[in-house]
Amino acid sequence: MKVSNRPLLALIFASTLLAGCSVFSPKNQDQAQTATPTPELAQAADETQHHKHHTANPNNDSNYSNIWDRVRDGYGLPSVSDNQISSNLRWYANKQSYFNRFTDQAQPYLYYVVSEMEANDIPLELALIPVIESSYDPNVKSPSNTAGIWQFVPETGRNFGLKQNNWYNGRKDVIASTDAAIRYLKKLNSDLNGDWLLTVAAYNAGEGTVNNAIEKNKRAGKPTDFWSLPLPKHTKDYIPQLLALSKVIANPQRYNVSLQAIPDSPYFVKINVDKQINLAQAAKQANIDPNELKKLNSGMNGWLTSPLGGHQLLVPVEDAAAFTLQLDSLPRPAKTQWQEHVAKKGDTLASVAKMYGSDADTIASINNLQKTPLHAGQRLQIPLSASASNNSNNADTTKPDTAKTIADNKNSNKRDKPEKRAKQESQDKENRSYYTVKSGENLWTIAKAQKISVNALAKLNDLSLTSTLKPGQKLLLLSQATP
Repeated sequence: MKVSNRPLLALIFASTLLAGCSVFSPKNQDQAQTATPTPELAQAADETQHHKHHTANPNNDSNYSNIWDRVRDGYGLPSVSDNQISSNLRWYANKQSYFNRFTDQAQPYLYYVVSEMEANDIPLELALIPVIESSYDPNVKSPSNTAGIWQFVPETGRNFGLKQNNWYNGRKDVIASTDAAIRYLKKLNSDLNGDWLLTVAAYNAGEGTVNNAIEKNKRAGKPTDFWSLPLPKHTKDYIPQLLALSKVIANPQRYNVSLQAIPDSPYFVKINVDKQINLAQAAKQANIDPNELKKLNSGMNGWLTSPLGGHQLLVPVEDAAAFTLQLDSLPRPAKTQWQEHVAKKGDTLASVAKMYGSDADTIASINNLQKTPLHAGQRLQIPLSASASNNSNNADTTKPDTAKTIADNKNSNKRDKPEKRAKQESQDKENRSYYTVKSGENLWTIAKAQKISVNALAKLNDLSLTSTLKPGQKLLLLSQATP
């Protein structure tokens, strides 16, 4: 993001604002740390790693200049050596582009995640779980219907208080989902007698799966530690992947990678907003990149905040003063009925506007759109006038899968009939596709080309990140057109 020069008044206002706001994660475009390459890759058996569990420090009165130092000092998982860890270490070595990608995406959020884990006395290796789950991208697409940096499934998200509706998805809200993830991890850890490796395994596979494996080993008189349990392959791979990543973070130079320095200081603040606003319009008036503001507030499904009551927005620290000063001048969207439209292949702004009796320019402005055609699966917020309501009803009749009212979405699960579910299952099968591996390709290059996370691709095909692919091998994907 740009580095802006603010007026003196704004700077004074910012210092006052920050004193009264809840402050959360880091922001900076600092130079990457330089790493001196080493000639050989050490095996896991030769690894020595610092494991000092950092005492909770909610005031963050440390003198860390780089949050990676704080993470290393908060390590608390047991130091182990294992062949799977070694293979993961070999995979991570020299993967500079991988580390560049996730450190860049973690920059806005890592301070908040680390601070919350430290305050809850959780080993800080677990702040690396979102690296494996999503590369710290709250908008990553997953074929298994998981969402957010912690990749919650809908049901688990609801169980831990993450609201999900047409306006908002708490699984993609970094603040809400991190709070839920910490509560979930603490519950699992308590249920599993304080064993953090079993806790992470249960986070990946489900508590029931881990408990069943423990009971099976008990009946057979076998050990019940993580390494001895009969767990699914993706879970047996998950722990070594996390432990190997923590070893690389502890000593990146040893593995011929460098870590971009991330300041151990807040990146954003929370600002209360008591009216519905257009996020793109607010960003432009405050001279903020709309896309950055939208990504910080990824829990919002569109560019409009919900019309249902007040809410909080995350704003970069350096832009908080200007943003707050502009809030009062932002117009309140007219009271209207809103409808969500999920774009299908071939949709354009003009065709969608005609469908709802609306105006293409208005739809474009509300949804911060620049050009057509729309891409399949794109969600649009459509304002409906009283006279346009009948048009939307007609659209629902002729194209039931194209336009759904908010009320319909809330009650759709209750009204599903067997034939409708069968039709949906058939459509889901049609949406599935396969990718044929070509010579020289690996999971990373294929995942990047298909625009999904490498972890999701591996999990979908029951592979580990170190699996060797063969030319002609078929990999299961999900159509990118699936909303």
